[in-house]
Amino acid sequence: MKNLFSPAWASALAGLAGAGTWWYVAAVTHRREAWDAELYFTMAFPLLAVLASILAFIAPAKPWRWGMMPFAAQAAVAWALNPTANLMPLGLIMFAIFGGLCAVPAACVAWLRRRFFPA
Repeated sequence: MKNLFSPAWASALAGLAGAGTWWYVAAVTHRREAWDAELYFTMAFPLLAVLASILAFIAPAKPWRWGMMPFAAQAAVAWALNPTANLMPLGLIMFAIFGGLCAVPAACVAWLRRRFFPA
């Protein structure tokens, strides 16, 4: 099974989804940081985990990046919206943890895709 689109497009989609969910949740809930709202953990985080899994199925090479990319984009948006945040180092650690959590199902999906749908 051939890749449906290049990793560059998948990276752009993952980055836009991460940045967009951070901005959307922060704007809708009127919070400075999106993860201060319940909507982040009920809508944005699961959406990004599903997106990472879909991207891992479409482009299974290095599937960990599909879990990490949205949260790297969220970190960039969080810094752009609040560059003087004094807890930014802790926030970067949390973004890395969230990315790692989303990278696990992405890696499993990529493995399943390679196992059952070899190129």
